[in-house]
Amino acid sequence: MPEATHQDQTQSQDSPLRPFVLINSFTPKPGKIDELARLLEAARDQFADRVPGFHGGRVYRDVDGSSALLISVFETEGYYESWIATATFADYQRQIADITDGMGQSRIEAGRSSRTSGRGTMQMGDAAA
Repeated sequence: MPEATHQDQTQSQDSPLRPFVLINSFTPKPGKIDELARLLEAARDQFADRVPGFHGGRVYRDVDGSSALLISVFETEGYYESWIATATFADYQRQIADITDGMGQSRIEAGRSSRTSGRGTMQMGDAAA
């Protein structure tokens, strides 16, 4: 597969590329925090070498088991957008939706952030990835 060149929408052509960071928060269904954490961690490890532009991520869970965070880093927003357009991502998203009651996301890049929330707006990378 030829190497794609991506440029973030928020960066000019002349600016140096900066990492694109996503912070996804998840509310697991009751009793599903361990399953959710395992799914997020396994997916992160699986996708690390398979998703172009994905630099990795960290999974954190609230001490009371009520929520989990996935912080993912992509080389650029364009790589992230390419990832969420894949069938693999859609399958991953369905697995997460089955064990969560809700999800929110913050996109962080170049000093700007945007936030989405709600079950219908799940866009990860919206977890991993």
